[in-house]
Amino acid sequence: MPRTALRVFARLAYQVASWQWSPYGSKFAPKKFTQPSLLACLLVKEYLRLDYRGLEALLVSASELRAALGLTAVPDHSMVHWFLRHKVTPTLLKRVRATTLRLFTRRFRRGRRVGALDATGFARRPASRDYVTRRRCGASRFSLSSLLVWIRPQGICAQATRVGPGSQSRLLRPLVEETQAVVPLDRLLADADSDSEAHHQGLRETCGIESIIPATKGHRRVRSPYRRRMRQHFPRRAYGQRWLVEPVHAVLKRKFGEALTARTPWQQVKPSLLRGITYNLYRAVRLGLVVWRWWRHRCCRLSITFAT
Repeated sequence: MPRTALRVFARLAYQVASWQWSPYGSKFAPKKFTQPSLLACLLVKEYLRLDYRGLEALLVSASELRAALGLTAVPDHSMVHWFLRHKVTPTLLKRVRATTLRLFTRRFRRGRRVGALDATGFARRPASRDYVTRRRCGASRFSLSSLLVWIRPQGICAQATRVGPGSQSRLLRPLVEETQAVVPLDRLLADADSDSEAHHQGLRETCGIESIIPATKGHRRVRSPYRRRMRQHFPRRAYGQRWLVEPVHAVLKRKFGEALTARTPWQQVKPSLLRGITYNLYRAVRLGLVVWRWWRHRCCRLSITFAT
C-alpha cells in the first residue's frame, strides 16, 4: 500500500470525525487524546485489517501517521477498545457516514440519482470455514448487513446490521428515510425480497422515488396496480444497474475481511458500521475526491491573490 494513500486516508478520517464530534467529552476529561483522533484510529484499524495491538505497534513506528491522526502520543490498545465499547454509538456512526457521503455529492450532483438495496453476510467469528464446518459451531448463523448503495459513485448511503438469515424487507423504509436526509434519490432498485405493494406506494407516493422491484411473489394474477405494472411492463434495462452493488460487497469482504471480530451480535453492529464508513473514505481516496477538493481550494486562494 502506498504511504501517501494511507496518510491521505488517515487525514481525511480525522477531518470527518472532527466535523461530527467535539474534541473532549467533558471539561474534566484528561487532555491527552481527542475523540476524533481515537475514532480515526479505529477507522485506520479497519482499513488495514489490524487488531488493537497491531494498531498500537503501527502508531509507535509511524510518526507521519500520528501527525495525520492528530496524535501527540500513542494510545494504548486497551484504551482504543474501551473507547469503541463505551463512547462510540451507532447514532454517531450514522452521522459520520452521512458526512462521508457529502464528499460524493459535491462532484456527482448532476444526473439521476439511483440507489440499490441489497444485503450481504459476514461471518460471526474469524475461524476458518473448515473448522466451522467440522465442529458445526454456529455455521447457520451469520451477521446480515443490508446496504443502500448510491450507484454512480458506488458509495454506501445507509446500512443496517442484524443476525441472519432472514428477510431485509422490513429495513427498506428506514434505510430510504436515512438516505433521503442526505442524498434525495430519484430511483430505487431492490430484489424480489422487497416485493410488496406497500413498498411501492410508500416510495412512489410518499417519497417521490421511482421503485423498480420484480414482482415474483404470489400467483400470476396480480390485482395491485404497481405490482401488476412491474409484472407486465418490467424495465429490465433500468433494473440492470442493480448488479453494481456486488462490487461493493466484494470490496468490503476482500479488502476489509469476511468476518467480524466482535463476539456478541450487539457488539458486531459497531464494527459493521465502521466498515461501511471506512469503505466510503477508501472510495473517496480512490476517486481522487480529496485531491480535487484540495486543488479547488488552492485555485480559489490563487485567484484571490491575483485579484488583489
